[in-house]
Amino acid sequence: MAATAVSDAPTRAVSNLNPANAITASRFLTLPVFWWAVARGEVQLAILSVAVCALLDVFDGVVARVFHYQTPFGEVFDGLADGFCYAFFMVTVAWFGLAPPVAVAIIIAVGLINLAMRVAYAKRLGRTANYRSFAMERLVGFAAFLTPFAVVGWSVAFYFWAYAAINVIVVLRDAK
Repeated sequence: MAATAVSDAPTRAVSNLNPANAITASRFLTLPVFWWAVARGEVQLAILSVAVCALLDVFDGVVARVFHYQTPFGEVFDGLADGFCYAFFMVTVAWFGLAPPVAVAIIIAVGLINLAMRVAYAKRLGRTANYRSFAMERLVGFAAFLTPFAVVGWSVAFYFWAYAAINVIVVLRDAK
């Protein structure tokens, strides 16, 4: 008698309105807190809001995988939330004079180029897909560290310019 394979895949249709995507959306709640904290010089609260945003980013993926809430929309939404949240943090610190605006502009521009590459990748596949880049994922993590450095003033110019240069190299590498 042949053994039958048991699938871990969910047997139900997964809605885009699910707990994993709700966690992703909740990351946007950290943005006004960050702006307010930086504007008022509340360093600990600013850094805490970045940390909460990063932890929610990790947690939404865990919830999606463990409870089978993975959807093409969720993959794209998570990537867009990453880009928007970390861009917001960097623009905020540049706005308040805590980071070099030109380096931040380069980082944002390269992020938009990366977004265009994601769209081109999805079009080539003919379906919604997450453009996976190991290096870009690490750079998003580095962006999460840059913002607190800017808030406390630790070698800000060096790190932001280094990030801008590395970001350009990664996008050029991923473009091939």
